[in-house]
Amino acid sequence: MRFQVKRDVRYIVGGLLGVAIIDLVLVLPLWMSRGSSLIENLWFLLLGFAISWLIIWLFFDISYKMEDDALLITAGPFRSRIPYENITKISKAKEIEAGYRPLLASDALEIHYCSGVFSSVKLSPRDKQRFLEELIKRCPSLIIGPLV
Repeated sequence: MRFQVKRDVRYIVGGLLGVAIIDLVLVLPLWMSRGSSLIENLWFLLLGFAISWLIIWLFFDISYKMEDDALLITAGPFRSRIPYENITKISKAKEIEAGYRPLLASDALEIHYCSGVFSSVKLSPRDKQRFLEELIKRCPSLIIGPLV
């Protein structure tokens, strides 16, 4: 079962503004430099395009999929697979500015697990209630913390 991410307007505007600033910083030297060659200009444009594409991919390709044996988190080119037996607790995320957080909304859940580099992940599924119900079905020993 696949869950789409909830998106707050401020996150989308911030991401697009970030892309615009990065593009401006990378492309502005092209107009200011009079002695640059066509090859140098193309490298700057290619670099700007690649960074912009990666940021946009990260922002618009976030999803959470509940597979038979694990929760699969997709954020652009990055994938995380958390087996259900490693998930220990779920609660409302108190602080979303730090940690592993493939999300685009401030209303987030924090899933704690006992494997991997991070000990928790912060998610913002669009249908939070259905996401919780499915996770509880798949993790019967799940500790449910405060969700409000």
